[in-house]
Amino acid sequence: MPRRSHPLGTFASCVLLACVVLLAACAGLPPRYPPRVDVVGVELDRIDGPDAYFTVTVDLTNTADNEIVVQALQGRLSIEGEEVARATLASAPISIPAHGVTRAELASHTGMDHLLRAIAAAMRRGATLVAPGARPTLRYAIDGSATLGGGYRLPFSRSGEIGETPK
Repeated sequence: MPRRSHPLGTFASCVLLACVVLLAACAGLPPRYPPRVDVVGVELDRIDGPDAYFTVTVDLTNTADNEIVVQALQGRLSIEGEEVARATLASAPISIPAHGVTRAELASHTGMDHLLRAIAAAMRRGATLVAPGARPTLRYAIDGSATLGGGYRLPFSRSGEIGETPK
């Protein structure tokens, strides 16, 4: 004899499925007050054999009344228009206190071949023609995203000169 479906059991299953779908949809929604990601600067840390190591410093500002957790932070680092490396959060996750600021660092390294292409691009634009006593500069651009605890991705970008201090 075939088993009949219980109407109450079917209804409860539909409600449970709807709740799961709604929760999954909310995971990608932006928080009411998303944090601000400000790139403070990019520094060349060291050259070690065929590799160059960079640090990208960011300030994460939270204007919300509750703590925000950043699970990941990543970006593409370009120098003189040449994409040279991927930068990733040095230590994750990071908590930003309510109405607070947290400084974080992204680590990146690239091969000298990428760096030499960037230096050649700087030479083409005349960056090596500087006044006596001044140093040549390399322009950078970084664009990426911060992944928050609920899965929402917050984009950021900045350009400037390597080693410059923020204004």
